[in-house]
Amino acid sequence: MFNRVFATLAIGLLPVLAACVPGEALPSTCGEPAVTITATLSGEHLNPTNLDACRDQHVTLKVASELSGDFHLHGYDDQVPETEISKGETLTLEFDAVRSGQFPIELHPADGSDEFEIGTFTVHEP
Repeated sequence: MFNRVFATLAIGLLPVLAACVPGEALPSTCGEPAVTITATLSGEHLNPTNLDACRDQHVTLKVASELSGDFHLHGYDDQVPETEISKGETLTLEFDAVRSGQFPIELHPADGSDEFEIGTFTVHEP
């Protein structure tokens, strides 16, 4: 029983710890106070799939979408509530990267089908 609980905890923490591994290459924009990230939502994924910032940066996220639904950035719900995104438009979100780790990004399709993960937002520890 203990091994199963430990394994579950370890698997759940790995994505968060991976963003804080010493020696990991930081984005070249880490020294900047703000970063603008652009991505395209097509099919069932963002391009690029992995979006990066550094803790304490002000983030402007621009997502051009080929799908309609609700865009959801887990772990940042207090700053970035689930937001409607429309096909053919660009969604712009601004927030501060206050927590380091890896955070899943999901789309809740407008047609009511099941939500799915479209990418990951990684906040590095500078």
